[in-house]
Amino acid sequence: MAVGPACGSTAGDGTSATGGQDGKTTGSGGATGSGGAVGSGGATGSGGAVGSGGATGSGGAVGSGGIVGSGGAVATGGSNGTGGRAGTGGVTGDGGSGPAGGAGGGDRGARGGGGTAGSRGGAGGGTAGGGAGTGGDGGAGAYRPCPTTAGTACAVLPLGDSITEGCCTAPEGGYRIELFHQALQAGKNITFVGSLTNGPTTVDNKTFPMNHEGHGGYTIAGGGNGAIAGSITDKAISSYHPNIVLLMIGTNDLNGNIDVANAPTRLGMLIDEIITDAPSALVVVSTIIPISAPGQDQRTQTYNAAIPGLVNTRAAAGKHVILVDNYAGFSKNASYQTALKADGLHPNTAGYVILGDGFYGAIAPFLR
Repeated sequence: MAVGPACGSTAGDGTSATGGQDGKTTGSGGATGSGGAVGSGGATGSGGAVGSGGATGSGGAVGSGGIVGSGGAVATGGSNGTGGRAGTGGVTGDGGSGPAGGAGGGDRGARGGGGTAGSRGGAGGGTAGGGAGTGGDGGAGAYRPCPTTAGTACAVLPLGDSITEGCCTAPEGGYRIELFHQALQAGKNITFVGSLTNGPTTVDNKTFPMNHEGHGGYTIAGGGNGAIAGSITDKAISSYHPNIVLLMIGTNDLNGNIDVANAPTRLGMLIDEIITDAPSALVVVSTIIPISAPGQDQRTQTYNAAIPGLVNTRAAAGKHVILVDNYAGFSKNASYQTALKADGLHPNTAGYVILGDGFYGAIAPFLR
């Protein structure tokens, strides 16, 4: 299918996407839990609150003993389902390992409520979602991938093809520009790592970390210009020790018609490789953006439809893997082919802002 230049083509003209809007409506929070009585033999905490503006969060974690709060009231939420972190429910007991997080949704399910995990009772974490909404806060209170040392930046590895690179809109930098902008606005300390560099020198008057691992024309595991799986991934993780990995790959497999039916299987193997190399890191797996014009993109939709299952299976096994549905963020604009894309494959400045917003929404609950 001839739908534009192959990934990794020379960057065209454009402007830096240093702005962008957050677009969220803050939920009103939830009412304070009603206290809680002393558990005899370990009473069960009723969990956290429900954040509206997306799917219902599953509540806080289950405590097996101690003083248990009775839960919180329902947060009113907003269009993006932030819903506050209401209803943490008193002091949880030391035992238990009930589920934390929930099934956020809306435009950015990663910011969906779902209640915070119990202070010591809950383990586990849901997945964070974009449009697919496959997770809420993900037990972010129990799992923090970023360094706790004051002044130490959270190392983020952008991993993928030319869309990760930022082709084909000057000054390149792609979605990383908007992601960094939003982190600065929120007072979060992040940096990008990788063997390649591009992008603007500054964003919001701060030095922009140009590093990334976006390889133009690369596929998941072979063909095209090369494979992201294998030495590229292994070396990047061993060299830079990322706390968070942002994975967006598969466009060149589909566009080059490279064993398309088995592309999700190859993606699953790549996710496992990342988990093995960096078991403590948060792995954020993104759907890919539309390749063809509206109504002609079934192949991409079929590939993307397999990704939530890949993520959920690994998250259920206790791995730190979450989903962001950047396809949904893109395709909700019926004119995306002209409004959000520089060519058949790559976003323009406005499109990269949408991707940066989606990735930031997924990792925001885990940043310090």
